[in-house]
Amino acid sequence: MAVCRVELEKKYPLANGRVVTVVVRDSIAPEDPYFVLVRAKALSVRTGEAFNASRTTRSIKDFLVKTNISI
Repeated sequence: MAVCRVELEKKYPLANGRVVTVVVRDSIAPEDPYFVLVRAKALSVRTGEAFNASRTTRSIKDFLVKTNISI
């Protein structure tokens, strides 16, 4: 089930040929922190670089735990 929210996506080309995509959303969903970590791990495997993802902060985890989840 998709979360109904507004997203804005902007792409920024870097000097080394990479393109950074920034997605801004008007709300957070429980799966968002996991998608960020999976994408970061996939990029590190694909490029052979170090896994530099940051951990999700406690305040965001607490907020997501309090969010009602319907399956």
